[in-house]
Amino acid sequence: MFGCCNNFFSSSCRCNCCAGYRPTPPPMPSPFPPVTPTPAPQLRGMQLSLVGSSAGSVASGASVAFDTVDCNNALGVTYNAGSGQIAIGRTGTYLVNWWVAVENAQTAETLAFALSLNGTDVATSYSDTGGGQVYGTAIVNVTSIPATLTLVNRSGEAVTLATAGGQGSLTLTQLA
Repeated sequence: MFGCCNNFFSSSCRCNCCAGYRPTPPPMPSPFPPVTPTPAPQLRGMQLSLVGSSAGSVASGASVAFDTVDCNNALGVTYNAGSGQIAIGRTGTYLVNWWVAVENAQTAETLAFALSLNGTDVATSYSDTGGGQVYGTAIVNVTSIPATLTLVNRSGEAVTLATAGGQGSLTLTQLA
């Protein structure tokens, strides 16, 4: 009357007509809407180095003039080695990390370098010794363009840069 071919869900069907075929139930619909993958954001930025400063020092109130552009894939960002100014042509949020190796300062007990946006200091880093490495980090919001970013000696006197291979570095990363 009913052969195994009429019972598609039988696990013991041995006839030749269905060869043990068991249909799979249809998939359940997902309660979640389909997700369209978004591409990963590309990290963009600029890296500057100071490896062979011919001046050997940075005057009080002067910008650190990095001599090498190691990388620049930042959109709308350029660097002027003569003035030490980074020109920013896009609004957004930027992460800035820097360090400067100092041999000595004449009389200053505290070394200070400030990150300046359009002439206004936004972050300052200090070292309580007459020499060594001064480093800092800041998140900078650029709300109007064009904008200029510089690293300025705020020690109150000229500082002599270290004579070692690396004298300083600055990395600017576009966050948003």
